[in-house]
Amino acid sequence: MTLSRPVAAVFRALLVAGLMVPLGATAEENLGWHGDTTEDGATLFYGIPQSGYGQLSFSCQAGSDTVTFAFFFEPVMANDGVEVVVLLQAGDIEVPIRTTGARMLMDDQFVLEGQTVLDARLADLLTSRGTLLVFVEDGAEEYPLDGAREAAAALIETCGPGAATAAIDICEVDAWVQGDKPKALVIRDGPASENGVIGHLPEPYQAYGETFFTAVRITGARDGWFRIDQAVTHLYGDDIEPEVAFEGEGWVPGHVLRLDVESPVLYAHPARDAPVAMNFDNGGGVDGFIVDGLHACRGRWVEVEGVYAGNMERGWSDDTCASQITTCP
Repeated sequence: MTLSRPVAAVFRALLVAGLMVPLGATAEENLGWHGDTTEDGATLFYGIPQSGYGQLSFSCQAGSDTVTFAFFFEPVMANDGVEVVVLLQAGDIEVPIRTTGARMLMDDQFVLEGQTVLDARLADLLTSRGTLLVFVEDGAEEYPLDGAREAAAALIETCGPGAATAAIDICEVDAWVQGDKPKALVIRDGPASENGVIGHLPEPYQAYGETFFTAVRITGARDGWFRIDQAVTHLYGDDIEPEVAFEGEGWVPGHVLRLDVESPVLYAHPARDAPVAMNFDNGGGVDGFIVDGLHACRGRWVEVEGVYAGNMERGWSDDTCASQITTCP
């Protein structure tokens, strides 16, 4: 039994760097997720660079939405060609992968290799927070997902445009949901109004004689919809302690999201060297800009639309604030 060309190439690169060795062969400090692009595609692996430690990897060829998964694990029947279903799980997201086993003669290690499509479900799993569980036969391995979202960006971006996830932009932005109608408070399981409802956000609340809204943490965007992994209410006020109203993976439309822009300009694209779309210094300052919704996000950048001096303005900023009572540091 020999490894397929894509995963064999990945393993050769990792072995040359001294990355893929048996579990437990090195200390676990600085263990984490690492992604890289090559001439042919992209890789994502869990290990310690330059240390001789690694356990699992994902790889894809440019222009393809097929991902090759490889996992160092010796099943009960560790024979070349043995078929084993590996189940990946993060939160309520599950991705089963049918793998075939092979022994690598160069270091006598057994690897399970399989292929799956890099769809929205797998992308959501790789960019989740919490813990990745890898179930094999009657056991499971656990891998913290800290840093996986950033490391997986190269893999997700490279495996398009045919991949279903090509349009998902990974980002980290805070905002609040400004709406008091039931439809404005719905959390769905995907980026469309036709997707199923998985939760509801609390209604606005009163504190200090003012109206405040539930705050959300945004992790991605697609087609004007924003993926959130947490919602917190009652951040303001002494009578009620803050409480987590939602935790998981859900989607809300951009037109219900609000934040404050603190940068003096909006850019035409998410880059500081992009053309300026709006210069607030020419009209009295950014304080007069009222955000009316979000369109997209990428990294720390967010595309906003709002009213300024009676006109609708739209552009990108990487200097925003989600505090409803004061400016941010």
